[in-house]
This record gives sequence, structure tokens and C-alpha cells, in this order.
Amino acid sequence: MMVATSNAVQIKIYADPSDPNPTHILPDVPWFAGITALQAMIIGEAMNSTNFSFRVEYRSIYGAQLDSIDGVTDGSKPNCYWLLWINGKESSVGASEAILFEDLSNQTALVEWKFQDVTLASPSSLKLKTATL
Repeated sequence: MMVATSNAVQIKIYADPSDPNPTHILPDVPWFAGITALQAMIIGEAMNSTNFSFRVEYRSIYGAQLDSIDGVTDGSKPNCYWLLWINGKESSVGASEAILFEDLSNQTALVEWKFQDVTLASPSSLKLKTATL
């Protein structure tokens, strides 16, 4: 599940809730100590500006939440929202607060964005998306 390249972030996008395969992969996004999931997304978008885009909203008390990736927007399918996973675990904070690396040791990370039905997700996911400032 981890990226093969050292000191890199791999970003996988799952835009179809019924398909277990990623619809988009951004490999080898460079990292730095203290990088957040949002910073990795910004770097990934800069590296792939012709075929990748996302939009962020800052209405949650848990930090920035992505509400659109490659034109697929939160709620465009009933109860489906973008949820953040880091190294195979659902994030308990928003993208701007989810730190991928704490230090400069040789590390890799997998950031996944899954467009999921929140009625099937953990209650904390819905809380992240709906908590307001």
C-alpha cells in the first residue's frame, strides 16, 4: 500500500464509489518534513496542472476540506462526499491539518481521496464534512 519511491507522496483519487480502482494517480509528489495532505495536493496539482484540479473549502472546524476533485463535487451523487485517507487510515482531521511527515527520516506516504457514500462511512467522516466554524 505504500509508495516504492523514498521521500515521496503518492496521491490516489477514487471518484467512482462503485469502483475499487483509482481513477487518477499522482506518483512521486516531493515531500518535506511537516508536509500536510493539502500541501501535497497543491504540489501534485502544480505538477499535473493540465489533467488534475481540486477545490478546497474552509468551513469546517477540522481544517480545510476538499469539496471537488476533477469536477466531481461533494453531493453530486446522493450522500457522496470526498473523504481523506492517509496510509490506509481514514483521517480524523481536514487536509490542512493532516501532517504526513513529522521529521526528515526516509519516508513515503499514500494519500487517498475517496468519493464515498457517507451513510456507509464512519460517523467521524460525516462530522468532519459538516462541522462548521
